[in-house]
Amino acid sequence: MFTDLLLPMFDDEYYPDILVAEVKQLVEQFAKKIAKGNLSEAEIYHFAQATVIELNKMKPQFEDLDSSLDDTAADYIAEAMMMVAQEYGYMDLEMEELVSNREW
Repeated sequence: MFTDLLLPMFDDEYYPDILVAEVKQLVEQFAKKIAKGNLSEAEIYHFAQATVIELNKMKPQFEDLDSSLDDTAADYIAEAMMMVAQEYGYMDLEMEELVSNREW
């Protein structure tokens, strides 16, 4: 359904594809949680924050492969999460708020 998620990260050699695939899986898990519909914005942000907690744990893995979860990655990830949210009808979310608890 979301085949183009994180395509810019996959296309950028700086980000290891194996780790980007894991990031994509986390975004897809976020999608499954919000696909149920009829959620409040607070619930969406809660699920987004839980996703970002898992992403924060990946920071050392990126560094081990001479990469990082940098501001550009944050933008790509936030855009992907926003695409997911909008696909399910949540149009009024703040993109930056979806990744507000990032530690990179």
